[in-house]
Amino acid sequence: MASTAPAAPGMDEPEELRDLRSALRRMVTAMAPESVVREHLDSPAGFDRSAWTRLATQIGVQGLAVAEEYGGAGRGMRELAVAGEELGSSLFPGPFLSTVLLSATLVTRSRDTATMQALLPGIVDGSLVCTLALPRHGAGWDAGATTVTAVADADRWTLTGTVDHVLDGQTADAMLMPARHDGVISVFRVAADSPGVEIRPVLAMDQTRRFAHLRLTSVPALRVGAPGAARGLLADAGAVAAVGLAADQLGGARRMLEVTAEYARTRYQFGRPIGSFQAVKHTLANMLIGTELARAALDDAVRAVDAEAPDLATAVSAAKIVCSETYYDVAAAAIQLHGGIGFTWEHSAHLYFKRATADRVLLGTPAHHARHLAEALDL
Repeated sequence: MASTAPAAPGMDEPEELRDLRSALRRMVTAMAPESVVREHLDSPAGFDRSAWTRLATQIGVQGLAVAEEYGGAGRGMRELAVAGEELGSSLFPGPFLSTVLLSATLVTRSRDTATMQALLPGIVDGSLVCTLALPRHGAGWDAGATTVTAVADADRWTLTGTVDHVLDGQTADAMLMPARHDGVISVFRVAADSPGVEIRPVLAMDQTRRFAHLRLTSVPALRVGAPGAARGLLADAGAVAAVGLAADQLGGARRMLEVTAEYARTRYQFGRPIGSFQAVKHTLANMLIGTELARAALDDAVRAVDAEAPDLATAVSAAKIVCSETYYDVAAAAIQLHGGIGFTWEHSAHLYFKRATADRVLLGTPAHHARHLAEALDL
């Protein structure tokens, strides 16, 4: 049977990106085989803090896009996308999306020196887990949908309100969230162990990610950045996180294609490998085409983020749409081509399918991004 494997990612990448990808792949393979991923499905935290710290100290994933003065490497979206793809290919358990993509990005873009000094070094060395509590709005999210109110008393701020489905909310050491005050919306940070913070885990379809419901009652807080800057900061962090999530989705789709192509080569039926049957060939070909289209869309979004290009918003939405749909379709096809074993708890396909299903909703559904895309293009 002719090979249906995608071109190896990184073939046209600069040497430093190939080295990053290779090092990450080796480390992730060693630290997070499927058996380890499954161990964390029912654990309270959902990940191993020591493994998360090793990722920071040995490769520096958490500090890839953080400025050197705070211990980071000062790189950009290209490096974050490589990390997202490799972590997503193994369903690596860890707060990459919440801490690195969302929180570190927002803190950096805030240009708030006190907040950067307080949070970034801990994020970089893996000792601090931070999350951004995004207010849900329909099929997406919007700072204006916040239900948290900030009240100032002299130089002291307190927050009161609730936020649903906060990613890694039950394991975070620090939390960032928009709150309304004096007719504007600003971002604030709170310590997760502050008095008045109630955290309730929320059951999710994808057991490889953790979500929580937050209730805050007069919780001490510090403002991040300028007053009324929440919309801009959340837009910046959301764009980087959406591209990082698209990379995660591509990594998962790529892994499912690899596993399924290998199964089609080695699974025999009627005396021949099932990959020799036309229907299976066509399905694998569609899976391959989908992953290559997703890679092209992701590459364009990475370019737009790093260049702060005028088409940034459209490139990000296009990548999120294509990568979301590709991951879901490839994961569903993988289950189908594996036949009966694809539906079993023992096989990895259901873990990827659940991740693919949940990720379509995370940071905006394809329909949500399609509306944004249509509005931006005047369609």
